[in-house]
Amino acid sequence: MTEPAPPWKPMATAPHDRPITIQAERWVAFYETMRVETFAGCRWSEGGSVRNPVPYWRRLPPGWSPIGWL
Repeated sequence: MTEPAPPWKPMATAPHDRPITIQAERWVAFYETMRVETFAGCRWSEGGSVRNPVPYWRRLPPGWSPIGWL
């Protein structure tokens, strides 16, 4: 018997004050498929530095688009 899928919440409601688990997707052109993975411990960063000028999720690798959170 499999466990039910977790109740992912929309990214628009993600808290920016604590670490969260993010479900993200990425298109893999070679296989022509969408890959979905989860990344634990992601924290919001306001950016503002020369190296990271725009806001982003820490621990979410480049190229991945967040689609839900726990």
